[in-house]
Amino acid sequence: MKTYVLAGAVLLLTGCALIEPGKPLEKPIAECDEQPLRLDVSRFSRNTSLLPGEWKWVKTTVYFTISGRPSVQTPCSAGYTETLRIRPEGTVEVYRNDTLAYRQSLQEFLDRHLIWGVYYRDLLILSSTPIDGAEHLYVRAR
Repeated sequence: MKTYVLAGAVLLLTGCALIEPGKPLEKPIAECDEQPLRLDVSRFSRNTSLLPGEWKWVKTTVYFTISGRPSVQTPCSAGYTETLRIRPEGTVEVYRNDTLAYRQSLQEFLDRHLIWGVYYRDLLILSSTPIDGAEHLYVRAR
């Protein structure tokens, strides 16, 4: 188990960052782009005051697969959209195709992921890759 956690942490931290700290996203991340992203999560803020708002799911990447190649799912390949509505009072509502799928407290929602962060108010990452989990990427809805 320690080997997997260490390997996941190394993959996360050594992946090349596609964004620079302190700069907003210059172009939107394509909704159907199935290329895995490598993001330096240390550049993301864990300030919960940045979370309230509406977030659109862009992609989910699983790096530990049987084939050894990352598996990427997007709204295009999954056949559904997903939106997070994070309320200022600490509630998260998850909508699939504009229908409420579930609701839970912000703390419960964040506890499901080992790593989370917000980049320049525009990009939200939720990751469990250190334990062979998925990395979910959302962009703030405009």
